[in-house]
Amino acid sequence: MVRTRRFQLGVSAVVWLGTMAVPAWAQAPNAQPPASEAKPAAPAARAPGPATDTKPGPAEALPQRTSQAVLAATRIRDGDALMRERRYREAAFAFLDAEHAAPDHVEARFKLGNALAVLGYYARAIEEWEAASRLTQDAAIRQSAQDNITRARVKQGELGASPQAVGQPPGSGPVADTTRAQARRAYEQGVQHISQRAYAPALQTLTQALQQEPLLTVAYIARGSANIGLRRYAEAAADYQFALKLEPESASPLYGLAEAYRALGRNLEARDLYARYARSTAADARPELKEESRQKAERLR
Repeated sequence: MVRTRRFQLGVSAVVWLGTMAVPAWAQAPNAQPPASEAKPAAPAARAPGPATDTKPGPAEALPQRTSQAVLAATRIRDGDALMRERRYREAAFAFLDAEHAAPDHVEARFKLGNALAVLGYYARAIEEWEAASRLTQDAAIRQSAQDNITRARVKQGELGASPQAVGQPPGSGPVADTTRAQARRAYEQGVQHISQRAYAPALQTLTQALQQEPLLTVAYIARGSANIGLRRYAEAAADYQFALKLEPESASPLYGLAEAYRALGRNLEARDLYARYARSTAADARPELKEESRQKAERLR
């Protein structure tokens, strides 16, 4: 029997999973978690730069925290619906999007842990539950997290040194050659859509690419560009932030994140990011954007 408890958090009341007599992963007998493989090869095509010269009106310059919280809440609802449909892998990506948008969101981390456990990624699930426990003062949530961690460690011990047990993210392996080829085709199609300013189709195909190959950094950058084109600035910021997490030395996410922050009214942070891009010596730093970044940074002083 699953116990639930209602909490007020962020923008809405949310229902949390409580202590489970039957672990979440036991409820997914048909789930087939993938095994590991090497890091994906370099992408076949280069990610486009983000849409430039965003000029948000006053109503669009929403506070970053509010925008990110709304995005997180939306993706959590998506994940809940996918979990009910037993589409666990897609649910994990939805909760991961929520966590990217709001890293301190307790519900996002807790539910991501649940989805990861269903898929067999016990080490990653434990990390999420531990993070949720650190972020909350609620004893019931902490106890639920600890109960899940205990069960996950038992399962982890049964799996030994499997890729899931050691913490590979869902979908990162194995990425079969056919799946990787599909991801690259979806990525290239998304880039083509962006060049045609067809941002909604680009968003769809780039999301498909990331579901097939979740560590494809250029697809996060390109999806950030699509989100910029759709004026979904909080979503764009989340994509660029995660791209930077995957490749901290890359320049393209700096410019994209600066554009998103400027649209969100975070001018000081945008100025710093423009300046970082202008100074960057990374291979993906484009000379024309470096000069433009210097000018934008100066205007934001």
